[in-house]
Amino acid sequence: MSRLLQRYILGQVIKVFLSILAGMTLLLVFVGVFQQAAELGLTPQHAVRVLPYIVPSLLPFTIPAAMLLTVSVVYGRLSGDQEVIAAKAAGIHPVSLMWPAFALGLALSVGSLVLTDRLIPWSISRIEQHVVSVMEELFMERLKSQLQYSDRKLGLHINVADVEGHTLIHPVIQFSKGKGGVTTQAELARIRLSVERQEILVQLKNGFIEFPDDSRVYFQGERSERFRWETDMGDRKARHIPITEIYGELDKIERFRESQKQLQATEVFLSLAGADFRRLVTDAVKRSKTLATDQSRFFKLRTEVHSRCSLALSCFFFTLLGVPVAVMLGKSQFATSFLFCFLPIVCGYYPLTLGLMSQAKNGTIAPDWSMWVANVLVMILGGFAIRKVIRY
Repeated sequence: MSRLLQRYILGQVIKVFLSILAGMTLLLVFVGVFQQAAELGLTPQHAVRVLPYIVPSLLPFTIPAAMLLTVSVVYGRLSGDQEVIAAKAAGIHPVSLMWPAFALGLALSVGSLVLTDRLIPWSISRIEQHVVSVMEELFMERLKSQLQYSDRKLGLHINVADVEGHTLIHPVIQFSKGKGGVTTQAELARIRLSVERQEILVQLKNGFIEFPDDSRVYFQGERSERFRWETDMGDRKARHIPITEIYGELDKIERFRESQKQLQATEVFLSLAGADFRRLVTDAVKRSKTLATDQSRFFKLRTEVHSRCSLALSCFFFTLLGVPVAVMLGKSQFATSFLFCFLPIVCGYYPLTLGLMSQAKNGTIAPDWSMWVANVLVMILGGFAIRKVIRY
């Protein structure tokens, strides 16, 4: 009897969860994704092409909210229809009725962690590749229509006689960086963009390169040139790196810091031995800046590991609180129990987590415990709620 009832509840939870998750995800897609695509200059057709890669990045945010709303609907209806009381009268323990939701919440937490750690970094790289291909398409369309292209941020200016497919006919490419600039002329050219390397790859055929001092280098046949642009993309963002790679980078930073400390000790000894105090101060300042940069990166990576696991498991802890609260309120209208749980989570859980995360990234507090404070508080509240359901 108990297992039959558990299977029935699990089926109801899964059915309601899937419908709510689909609705929330579609809402975020159409409200947020297309707005962001418009800001980036992407057409609706381009936005539709990247949707399969955008949806996975939304799921870690929609899954906990969808699960909380699901248990509020299912268990609120069970309690409102007096089914929980009937089960207790039949000798079924109340916690056994909650196990289907707890098991599903734990499974979804593990799934969210896998999504965040594996699928999302892959989808982000695919989105970046797609954006680059779109940029190339827009770039070629503009060259075909106007026969020129300028980008002040990159310091790039291109004039062409004609465009055939992806081939530029008699291009004149001017690339300026700082005070100097390089001008390239050729019979044919093909241009490719690389976001990973932050560079423009130009394949030239038969032409010359003119340098700032008016000197020229002529070439016959094919020649490749690379022009870099500087952005703030130097290091990959921590949330775009799998945990295994994060631990590898943390070990690398630790080894680098140890080698820098040993090198610093050697330089201090040599500077003191030669009474070169100016060099001592200069080297110390440079070394401290390098170590500070690595220290900041180290704190961000450590925080990312614990925050990723903590936020993924929030689905289970939300379920741990939402199920007994829905049973206690005993409302057929799920909105009361949902808001009763959702408002404290929105107003307390996420602000607390984000605040502690900011402090952990700065190195003020350790992420090992700070990223789990909010989950522990939710677990304590859920434990009190479960105890109350069992007793009354």
